[in-house]
Amino acid sequence: MSNLALLGGSFDPVHNGHLHIARGILHSGLVESVIFLPNAIHNFKKDRIVLDFNSRYELVKEVMEPGMEVWDDDAKGTGYTSDLLQHLYKKYPEHQFFWVIGSDNLASLSRWHNYPWLKENVQFLIIPRPGYPIIPEVINEIKHQVLNLTPIDISSTQIRNNIAAGLSIKGLVPDSILDKVLQLYKPLLAPKT
Repeated sequence: MSNLALLGGSFDPVHNGHLHIARGILHSGLVESVIFLPNAIHNFKKDRIVLDFNSRYELVKEVMEPGMEVWDDDAKGTGYTSDLLQHLYKKYPEHQFFWVIGSDNLASLSRWHNYPWLKENVQFLIIPRPGYPIIPEVINEIKHQVLNLTPIDISSTQIRNNIAAGLSIKGLVPDSILDKVLQLYKPLLAPKT
């Protein structure tokens, strides 16, 4: 059984903060690989995903480092973590999975789709985020490990806002995809006239 960490999200776009978390997880020695799982549907960001799935997937693919992979298993998914994980458990019975979440998700975790199944079947890997404490009532209900890792303060929203405002995104996304990110997002974020 190999241990894999699953990093799901819209990655709209993927950025240096995501890679920093993946590197930290690999460095912990807890898992052999970190799997990025871009989603086609994000039930908490339904109307806010800007770039199409394939473009987001290709950008993630371009920035993978040793120990990191990107899977397209959520390309046609429902956007629900429980459905995705049930699919992955069936498809890869030889792997043990850790589902990565930030401590900012703990307060709403009990409202996630099929929470009773999640708390029985999922091993959560919790990344502390400044300003979002680890809530004892929540973590006492779930299988989990907390990884002592400080995230970098970068968000996809900040990157899209910078692009829309004509500001630099250097240092926020890997240099290797900087031009491509601008090329893909600029037309979609141009001010409506």
